[in-house]
Amino acid sequence: MSLIHGGDLYSASKRFGRPINDWLDLSTGINVHSYPIPAIAPPAWQRLPYLEPQLLQAAQHYYGTDHVLLTAGSQAVIERLPEILHQQGNRLCALLPDIGYQEHHRAWGLQTTVMTYSGLIDASAQISDLLNQPNVGHLVLINPNNPTGSTYGPDQIRTWAQQLAKKQGYVVVDEAFIDCQPQHSVMTQDMPDNVLVLRSFGKFFGLAGIRLGAMIAPPRLRQQMTNIMGPWCVNGPAQAIATEAFQNLAWQQSMVQQLQLEQGQQRALWQDFLLRIGTRLQADTPLFRSFLLPATQAEDLHTLGAKAGILVRPVPITETTTLVRVGNIDLTNQPHLDRCRAWQISIG
Repeated sequence: MSLIHGGDLYSASKRFGRPINDWLDLSTGINVHSYPIPAIAPPAWQRLPYLEPQLLQAAQHYYGTDHVLLTAGSQAVIERLPEILHQQGNRLCALLPDIGYQEHHRAWGLQTTVMTYSGLIDASAQISDLLNQPNVGHLVLINPNNPTGSTYGPDQIRTWAQQLAKKQGYVVVDEAFIDCQPQHSVMTQDMPDNVLVLRSFGKFFGLAGIRLGAMIAPPRLRQQMTNIMGPWCVNGPAQAIATEAFQNLAWQQSMVQQLQLEQGQQRALWQDFLLRIGTRLQADTPLFRSFLLPATQAEDLHTLGAKAGILVRPVPITETTTLVRVGNIDLTNQPHLDRCRAWQISIG
């Protein structure tokens, strides 16, 4: 059975009878201020897409390391990584957050037993205790966690990696939403060789459709992933766009500043309204925020929003509790702002 993700306007349109183009999609954490797509030369469409050296150099500079493998989205790595890490000799259980990007659970569950720690709170002590169990061999972290916002620092991650190194285990750090807060990335620190980092191009640059991601890992693991992925992994137009975007330091710095400055405005747009109806702010990041509320109320909120043409993302936590994740809105788009406020007024 396929997992439910944000951004599925086709399913929402079918369910609620609203045309695709008549939605305000707030169900993802994708930047609404997309990198401007440059003119793409004909060879990018016409040639087989061997990896351009210029793109690899630009990505290495952006991520601050030579140990970069570019792929058709981080999802492609998530699907194959458990198999590759098991080939290294450690086939023990994997430890993952109980709340977070569920494709990690599916991929690891096809290979081994999955154990979980709390994704809703700081679970540092819980993780440390579980890693001491002899049957736990790998750890998956999502920094910041989508949708709970929880984050673990590089020093703590290094300690866990040292624990797992004794078992030939790995720490996988999914940093899909870290670009707006680069100071929190493990890429700013020296890490043991058993720390693997996943990065997503589409979230921060606002171009999820080109499908580009990166795995930062030691050479042997990168080669194994390359062997599985095969040639021509990243299409030509994606390479052309990403090469320019990775090199455009001025745009990157300006966008980080803009998203950080807008973060309070994005939160204020929803916080008073949602707190008034009894929710609690759980996560507040530059690209999304999440609110905790009773499950029945979350379903009503989701349904009423959809009827107003606003799509948010409910994430079940327990049978009685749900998180509602709300992505960013273009604050310069007055019709969209008016739609949000009209929906809020209609609910009371």
